[in-house]
Amino acid sequence: MSRVVARRAWTAIVVVALAALAVGVDAITPGATLRSSPFPGLGSGSASSGPLTVEVHGAELASSIEVDGERRETTGAFVVLDVTIASREDVDLLDRDLVLDGRVYDASTKGPTAWQESHPAPGIPVRGDLVFEVDRDLVVGGAPVDLLVAPGFDAAGDLQPQVVVRWDVDGAIVDVVAVEALAR
Repeated sequence: MSRVVARRAWTAIVVVALAALAVGVDAITPGATLRSSPFPGLGSGSASSGPLTVEVHGAELASSIEVDGERRETTGAFVVLDVTIASREDVDLLDRDLVLDGRVYDASTKGPTAWQESHPAPGIPVRGDLVFEVDRDLVVGGAPVDLLVAPGFDAAGDLQPQVVVRWDVDGAIVDVVAVEALAR
């Protein structure tokens, strides 16, 4: 093998090794959520972590909800949480999920759209009702739920909950609950 071919082979091996190292470092570098708060804030009723503070003031169970005078039905049950979310930083997007009996539920699209359009700003918290549609059998007789809140979304896909608030949802499933819009 000539010296030129050997040199090119070693160069190719070094380039491939450096590329593999770069991919490996990128894969283990935490995304935005984990950098701002590597461990979620956990609490019962309220919790804080990174820039976020979340407080649950109460919860109701309903067969239907009323939003802006319109009644909306579900085949399961609605869990309506009265929540305040505050942030020390600008937040463009908030992901909100509910964990009940090991199952994760996204915020219902039947709830008010204000949560999708308005997020807390530094020093200006928002308060309103978050609505989730869940399996009715899981909440009959009461159940503990975890509200998971995470800011934003990043390309690394590490959107882990930054704040986890546990709340005991109990009481009867009422016919209808009037859902409150956001307030600042």
